[in-house]
Amino acid sequence: MSDPLSRIQKREVDLDGRRVVLLDLPRVDPEALSQLRDLLQRESPDAVAVALDEQRREWLTDRESWESLNLLDILKQKRGRLLHSYLALRIFQKRFGSFDGCEPGDEMCVALEYAHQEGLPVHLVDRDVKTTGLRAWRLTPTLRRSRLALALTSGSFRRTRTRPETEEPDSLHDRLDKVGRSMPVARRVFVEERNEFTAQRIRESDAQHLAVVLSTTQAKAVADLLRADSDATADSPADLQHLMTVPERSLLSRAMPWLFSLFIVGLFVFGFTQGDADAMHDALVAWLLVNGTLTAIFTAAAMAHPAAVLAAAISAPFVSLNPAIGAGTVGALVQAFLVPPTIHDIERVGDDIARIRGWWTNRLARLALIFVFANLGSTVGTFVALALFPNLFGG
Repeated sequence: MSDPLSRIQKREVDLDGRRVVLLDLPRVDPEALSQLRDLLQRESPDAVAVALDEQRREWLTDRESWESLNLLDILKQKRGRLLHSYLALRIFQKRFGSFDGCEPGDEMCVALEYAHQEGLPVHLVDRDVKTTGLRAWRLTPTLRRSRLALALTSGSFRRTRTRPETEEPDSLHDRLDKVGRSMPVARRVFVEERNEFTAQRIRESDAQHLAVVLSTTQAKAVADLLRADSDATADSPADLQHLMTVPERSLLSRAMPWLFSLFIVGLFVFGFTQGDADAMHDALVAWLLVNGTLTAIFTAAAMAHPAAVLAAAISAPFVSLNPAIGAGTVGALVQAFLVPPTIHDIERVGDDIARIRGWWTNRLARLALIFVFANLGSTVGTFVALALFPNLFGG
């Protein structure tokens, strides 16, 4: 362990005569980053390893192109899931780390800069971020996915507080245990699986003296895995293949939205063919007008572009029949096309929405607002329209 006055946690592991030094920053601030640079210089390793995958390294080392990229560019390149996974991991890091004037990944950038300056090989020891995100989502039971989405969303829309330097290390593990109790799949995928994957990648390195920079949520667990008896814990690359596999969506989860839509449409068809045609005509008009009007009012309250308001209102009576697509999705997509948020908006959204006004001024926050308000308007419109319906099967 490092000097108590140091901002760096240091753990050393012997792997069959190879020296592995694990470094993490419980509190990421400019002083800690400076100490990390100095410590790397003193260690003078043969190679450097960082808890990144190739895509995150590219984004971290090319901040200008990252911040100028907009969501539509990402969607056109079919990288939407990749971005979502990246943000989910980033939210996880901000919730369980402590950042003062720094962002998640700044410590990795310091290690990469050092390796570049010294001409050292770099080992990327974290799992692909898209695989991590999709595994967390697909392995979470369907009925609990809304809880996972809410936890990640509320984590992004929350001002991150810098934790005191006197905070006990055990408190981090207590918070992780709490997550494990409420969302066991999320903890297993975001923490335990990544620890196992990272430990194996470190074992595969052939450097005689390897400096590894990890997040504070990983360092102790990875060190324990490396120190454990190799016969009991060291998996081969083939053994880790299951951690790189994304489970397929079940047939039921793919079919359910369409079955729901067919059921509602079937009710209308049955009502027109077997019930009172005039009454069903009135019901259909009520469905279209009430649903569309209330959706337009709610969407306009989010200060959406007029075209986004119109698109959400027109689509609401139809897409509300399918829970997989909502008026909020349509409105948000049109808004994103006309007023696309940049990655810079994404990066600062947590601070902006700490102020009520920020929900309307930050382009990404406004997209979230449009999504929620339009869906809420459509939901209210659906119930109001149903209340106005005559008996669907009346003569």
